[in-house]
Amino acid sequence: MRSLRPTLTACLLLTLPAACAWLGAGVDVPAHMSPRGLAETPSRGLGSSAHEQSVMKSSYCADCHPAIYAEHESNTHGRAFTDEEVRLGTGRFSQGDCINCHTPRPIFETGIGQNPLQRHHNLLEGNTCMTCHWAEGVDYSLFEGGLDCQTSFEDRVGSVEACASCHRNHGTPYQWELSPKGKLSDRDCIECHMPMRHRPVAVGEEPREVRSHDFSGGRTASQLYRAYAYDAQIEGNEVVVRLSNRGSGHNFPTELKQRAVESLVILRDAAGVEVARSRMVFRDPYKRPYGLTLPVNTQIPSGETREHRVPIGVSNGTVECQLHYKLYYPIEDYHPGLARRLESKTLAFSELDPNEEPVTTDPEVVLVTPDGIAPEQAGPANLVDFARPPIGQVEVEIPTGETARDIDELISLFQFPVPAAATVARGRLKEIGAPAIPALIEAIGSWDNKTWKQAMSVLEELGEEAAPAVVAALEHEELYIRVHAAAVVTRMQLGSSLKASALALSRSLTRTNALDRASAAEALGTLGVRDASADLRRLLRTDPDPDVVRAAARALLALDDREATPDLRFALERFEWVEFRRELARALAALGDPSGVPVLLAGLDHHDELIRESFFEAFFDVTGVHMCYDSFGPRDERLVDIASLQGWWARYGGEAALRGVHQVPGATQKQVLKIIGKIGDGGGAADRAGDQELRARLVEIGDDAVPGLSRVGLKYPAGFADKRAILCQALGDIGHPDAVPALIGTLRDPVVSVAAWACDALTRINDDRALPALQRYHQRLLSLSARGGIPPSAGSPEALVALAAGACYRFGDDRVESDLVGLLLSDDVTARGIALEHLKRRHGTELELDPESSADMRRRAVERWQAGRR
Repeated sequence: MRSLRPTLTACLLLTLPAACAWLGAGVDVPAHMSPRGLAETPSRGLGSSAHEQSVMKSSYCADCHPAIYAEHESNTHGRAFTDEEVRLGTGRFSQGDCINCHTPRPIFETGIGQNPLQRHHNLLEGNTCMTCHWAEGVDYSLFEGGLDCQTSFEDRVGSVEACASCHRNHGTPYQWELSPKGKLSDRDCIECHMPMRHRPVAVGEEPREVRSHDFSGGRTASQLYRAYAYDAQIEGNEVVVRLSNRGSGHNFPTELKQRAVESLVILRDAAGVEVARSRMVFRDPYKRPYGLTLPVNTQIPSGETREHRVPIGVSNGTVECQLHYKLYYPIEDYHPGLARRLESKTLAFSELDPNEEPVTTDPEVVLVTPDGIAPEQAGPANLVDFARPPIGQVEVEIPTGETARDIDELISLFQFPVPAAATVARGRLKEIGAPAIPALIEAIGSWDNKTWKQAMSVLEELGEEAAPAVVAALEHEELYIRVHAAAVVTRMQLGSSLKASALALSRSLTRTNALDRASAAEALGTLGVRDASADLRRLLRTDPDPDVVRAAARALLALDDREATPDLRFALERFEWVEFRRELARALAALGDPSGVPVLLAGLDHHDELIRESFFEAFFDVTGVHMCYDSFGPRDERLVDIASLQGWWARYGGEAALRGVHQVPGATQKQVLKIIGKIGDGGGAADRAGDQELRARLVEIGDDAVPGLSRVGLKYPAGFADKRAILCQALGDIGHPDAVPALIGTLRDPVVSVAAWACDALTRINDDRALPALQRYHQRLLSLSARGGIPPSAGSPEALVALAAGACYRFGDDRVESDLVGLLLSDDVTARGIALEHLKRRHGTELELDPESSADMRRRAVERWQAGRR
């Protein structure tokens, strides 16, 4: 344990100055300084990169601050990567940019108030202590705690602007700006979300007032009850419910589409019979717009009150008034985990003059999940996407001019939660062309990830016209403009600007900010700049940042620089992070060096399912061998499969057993992901026809579509059943064996029809190594069928069993032949046809049977065939 000094009283994990004011979007971006430069340092101990990385762990702080560390481990920040609901809602972090805030680089490195960028190592710690506390210019390789704590952390850590780095994506800081309980009363986020506790700040100190790190919020009952005031009364012949946002420094509820507060009024007559029901919903619909309309936000701003008035149409009876809080909308009022009833009040009345006004209500959205699976399985964060509730809308105006103001307004539409408006804005900016380029360059430095991504897309489409400006942006004074320009140059037609781009990127390899070096390294590899190899190999050996070394390894792989393998082997041992070692081992193997494969095999039994999944994907990339391994299967099954993989490598391992990594062109990858996003997004017949057209486009793309389908598409939550089923069909149509591992995992899908399409695709791809998974799936169907557990929406139970048994039979399981023979006598014509097809593939004309003949004729045909085989 590190020594504890009396001066540890200064070592606060959160030292707050006076409340900082909201600073807005224009910020100075600090650099991640490396005071030691890029020279080689001791490999271990004080002053080494290894020690610096040890200090970066939250667990490093635990010895001195056990209480704060324990709170951090349990809160939503510490669990940002491991939270199961987040993993499900983000497709295991394969979709969108959620990973940027769930495993971010330090926010004072990327710039206070800016959306952070992803940290590619130490993912399990989510938001670490250093995410918020890291300070520019500190040499953490020499940090030992104690006195060092006085000068080693960022003083602005508790400011609203610091929190806004991630949270203004969801609008909460903007709400705070206008709140009488927020900025207008000089209160910051931490006053409610990090309340004071009386205890020692560090081991051995006297207790005092210290900020809690539990970050209580919408899941904490005490926080909810502080936020609102509720009153329900009968006034004349109306019931009036008043809901006030009395305590929040932001809207109630806040955040995005998931949260909702619902006032429910139920009117009953004197006999207790329900005669009317009215619901009022307070929420931000966010991403469910249609066309050029902006969804209407019905959240209650701080300090404001909303009234829910319901006419009473009977003389005598009761009114039941309830208030429900939905962690995930839409969900039933009394769901045990995803909803809470906050208030319930029953009011009796008699001899009223009935009110004849009609009762109005917001729609009660009833969630229907595929096959009736539990909301937790479907994906709580996406329930609104499955239900597609109606929402209020206002028209979005699209500027038609070409002035500087018009250009700025078009770019501002990128922030709107209206995809159609952003699409039109991109088209208009492309039409405007050269006059829009300076503003687009500034936009790629925006705090907002939606803005920078769409501005990058327009610059990419402008191509050579924008190339000189983008290349010049590689040396812009703002970090995010440089970093995003490095990404844009890899995706656009550079023409004569290619050489200047390569020179600027090479100069960035020596910048002090690690993000500059990492982004430049990746870009040089993607552009195929072979002259950069020596500099990239130097980074492998000397750069103190693991994300930079990772980027250099990926670049050298893209350059197919096989001479770099000694440097990669050296770099592999420089840092302990499992994600880092995986990337280096993958690069080595893809370049023909088998020395990293044992690292990949060892990762297959990692305790975290996403980490071991990433190790398996890397192993499969470089070998194409799976042995039916499923990262999400029970451990006893995984251990058997790992033993098979280890045995295969022991026997056949070596350079000859390796293969190159399938590189998909960036434009193709982007197209595939766009198609995947559109499939299953509608509910009507026209939408379903459009889905089949999109499926055909994926099949036309062919092998290059397989990585996106397997590693993004099939990771959508189970609630996206229509999408997942169509993607399985497309993979079966393409028929590439690299789809097999993802399809094996999909056999476990809780939606039976999706699993059935995965089975069909595996049969068509014809990989007999999938047999153990197919046998388990067949057994699952038999179990479900025996207890009547196959939902009608999945199709005929006997047809599903026939499909599974046929797949097992095709791949060598002769024991199921009797099952198929029995299915020839089934009442289900589809099951009979499937069984006959598989039997005839094995036995040919020996089996003469018409699947549409009578039961007696089929029985006799089976009897003759069996007699002839004795």
